[in-house]
This record gives sequence, structure tokens and C-alpha cells, in this order.
Amino acid sequence: MAGTFKKFRRRSSVEVLPTEIQDQMNRLLLEGATYEEISLWLKSEGHDISRSAVGRHGKLFFEAYRNVKVFEDQARALKGEVGDGLSMEEAASKLIMQRIMEALISDPGDILEQSKIIQAFSSLQSSSVRREAVKADLKDRVKKAAAKVEKIARKGGLTEDTVSTIRREILGVTG
Repeated sequence: MAGTFKKFRRRSSVEVLPTEIQDQMNRLLLEGATYEEISLWLKSEGHDISRSAVGRHGKLFFEAYRNVKVFEDQARALKGEVGDGLSMEEAASKLIMQRIMEALISDPGDILEQSKIIQAFSSLQSSSVRREAVKADLKDRVKKAAAKVEKIARKGGLTEDTVSTIRREILGVTG
């Protein structure tokens, strides 16, 4: 089996820590604690994790954190470009779909990996359909509420101009 040697990644000592400890460690990183301070804190909690292991984790954590921030910025930009009707979640869905397609095109990979990507895409599409149904339901409810308020306002003796303004404001919620 020449050429089929597979190198396995060694598990980080940080990965085996309880989730609560990892979460607190990540909070400390975000608050600006040094790797040395975090290593000492971990030792006080009963976990012998070296400063360099914390540093390796910190590097990966900040890289992932930066990627999330870039993703959020891209979603905000896409939302602003498309207009008011597009929520942040919709923008994120579009970005995720774009990245899935790029991954499939650039590296077809093995069939199992493609299957996982296609399944994730399917879930994303299903979520989009549900979101659109919720938006349609909300729009319908707002129209019904506007009609009720319009009746009450007319009965109360408000001017036609005021009633029209109220109706426009209410319907503007889903516009």
C-alpha cells in the first residue's frame, strides 16, 4: 500500500476539556487575557494545559471568530444591497448557499462529503420555504389588523386622512 499513508491529527488537550471550561476560556480570550493567565486559570481549575496549547487554541479560536465577523459583515452588506425586505437570516442563507456551491464546484471530493453538503443545502432550502410561509402569514395578519383598526378609527370619528395614515403605517410593517 505504498502512497496510502494517512496522517492522523493529534487531538488538542483543549478539545478534551469540558464545554463549560472551553466556553469560559474563549470568553477570557475575548476579554484580552494572556495565554499565560489562561493557562494558570486552567491549572487552578484542575486542568494541566500548557501556555502553548492555549496559544494554539487561541490562534484557531480567533481565526474562526474573525471568519464569523467577516461573514456577518458580508450578510449585512448583502442585506443593504438587496433592500428592506431581506432579513439578516435570508442574507446569511444566500451566503451559505453560495459557499456550498463554490465548495462543490472547486473540490468535488468524495461522494459521502457531497451527500452531506447536499443534505445541508436541502435543510437550508426547507428553512427558506418555512420562513417565506411565516412572512406570508405575518403579512396577512397585519392586513387583517389594519382593517380592524381602520373600522375602529372610522367609528371613533377620525378623519379619512388620519385613517389612511394609520393604515399605511400599519401595512408598512410588512412592506
